[in-house]
Amino acid sequence: MKKIVWITAAACMLAACSTESSETQTDEVQDIAVENEESEPLEEGTTDKSIQKTNDYSFNQPEVPYVPESMEDVLTYPVGEFALVDPSESEEFQDVLAELPILGEEATSEEIRTYIIHLSTLTSPAYPDPRLLANRWEQLSFLAPNEEGELGPEEKELNVEILLDASGSMRDQVDGIDKMTLAREAIQGFVEELPDQANVALRVYGHVGESPEKSCEGIDRVYDLQPYDESSFTSAIDGVMANGWTPLAKAIEVTSDDYRNGSEDATNMVLVVSDGMDTCGGDPVQAVKDLSELDVTPLISIIGFDVPANEQQQLREMAQASGSAFATVNDQAQLRAELDRSAELAKAWMMFQTDARVEIEATRTEQAVEIMDERVKWRLLTQDERLYMVDLVKYLNDIDKVAPVHTIEIWDILLERQQAAYDIGEEVYDELYNANEENREQMREKIDELVNEKTE
Repeated sequence: MKKIVWITAAACMLAACSTESSETQTDEVQDIAVENEESEPLEEGTTDKSIQKTNDYSFNQPEVPYVPESMEDVLTYPVGEFALVDPSESEEFQDVLAELPILGEEATSEEIRTYIIHLSTLTSPAYPDPRLLANRWEQLSFLAPNEEGELGPEEKELNVEILLDASGSMRDQVDGIDKMTLAREAIQGFVEELPDQANVALRVYGHVGESPEKSCEGIDRVYDLQPYDESSFTSAIDGVMANGWTPLAKAIEVTSDDYRNGSEDATNMVLVVSDGMDTCGGDPVQAVKDLSELDVTPLISIIGFDVPANEQQQLREMAQASGSAFATVNDQAQLRAELDRSAELAKAWMMFQTDARVEIEATRTEQAVEIMDERVKWRLLTQDERLYMVDLVKYLNDIDKVAPVHTIEIWDILLERQQAAYDIGEEVYDELYNANEENREQMREKIDELVNEKTE
């Protein structure tokens, strides 16, 4: 496949931003142990439990600093099991918080910081990875002229394969409708938008639920690679029922086997739609990396559909390892929008014009919008994380777990993390936006040069 040169540079730039200062972590907090002591009797008339002697603050601390020094620090900070979850809406989270030691009035600044860092490991959200934007854009590499000065895709055939998660969790509901029904409808709309010349295949996994052994081997291509036929495809996808476990890695491995000896004269798109991580003991990160390295050079997109925050990391790692496009969606409208992106890519592949000026301009404009959208998301997330922690600390005040006297000091700690993460995001998205603008001009100049050479 042809590549857009600037994407490599942008990816290198982001990687550099991600790894700098990884050895210096001045904010890393060591485990702190406070000897258990019997609580002294409260003075007569005292009822405030927050002044009782605390027990033990020897929490496991994350390996990356709470106050980030690089993009890598933000992206590798552990995503909490209860990311931005309101404790009043989760009995499980209430139980976890009830087991916390009391952060009493006598707590030191170091103990307070340790306590807050531990809370963050339970509740920290997942931040968007700007490197994955470059992966999405690289799939449009056929818009770039190749070394011979030719424009447009070299391959004359387009194959699109969809891998659909049919595990039991797809029975869960979003807006009152089970996820499997929503996914069926969105995928049906997607294949209807594909160019008539495209071949389509549908593979499902996890739809066998009798036992883990059978379910983890239950992977079927219910619609073989062929031109889209509405009646046959509808019958195939409507027969899929959410049922068992999630053999995500195995499904990708089977797909690789199909393409291993495939034609190099075709462009192959593989879309993975999953609502969670592999539950069959496989390694989907390695599996999708192997798929991406096949000679058929597939364009891979990974879509996480209503995936719990603490399970998104595996899907992100899959995208990073394979250079795949990646997105998380929370409802059917977002799922449709993400599938539409892939449909537009397929249309661009089939409808590419020799004069690529319009395509280059439209593509770069779309990329600029994506950068700005993700930048806004990053900004809001830094704010939401801090405000959420403020509310969580207030909740802990109310259940006598954190002494109110520490409120101002805790706010300062939270603001320190927010400001650092915000500044890192601003720097990276500035660079990404500028790289996109510079490349637009370079690409237009190159195309004009090539066109002029052909007309002379």
